[in-house]
Amino acid sequence: MTKEIVAIALTLFVHVVGLVALIWALVLNEEERPDWRDWWPGGDDDMPLDPSPAPSRGGLPLADALPSAVRLREPARVGDGYAKPARRPAHPPERAPERVPQPR
Repeated sequence: MTKEIVAIALTLFVHVVGLVALIWALVLNEEERPDWRDWWPGGDDDMPLDPSPAPSRGGLPLADALPSAVRLREPARVGDGYAKPARRPAHPPERAPERVPQPR
C-alpha cells in the first residue's frame, strides 16, 4: 500500500467513526444515553479548583474600572482617542568639524 492510500483510509475511518457517534447520539433518548462526563475522575462538586477563595471586591462595575478612551461605535479613528506620545526634546545642532583644505 502506498502512503496516499493509507492516508485516505485513515481519513475515511475517522469520518465513519464520527458519523456513527453522531447517529448514536441522535437516535438514543436522554434516559438511555450514558452521560459522557462520567468517565472523568472527580467532579466539580468534589473539590474546588482554588482552595482559597478570592475576597469579594464588591459588585459590578469594579471600583478601579475606568471607561475607555475610545468608543469603537463612533466613525472616528481609534488613534484619535489617545494622546500623541511626547517627542524627544530638541537638541542643539552639533558643531560640524572644521574643514581643513587638502594639499594637492
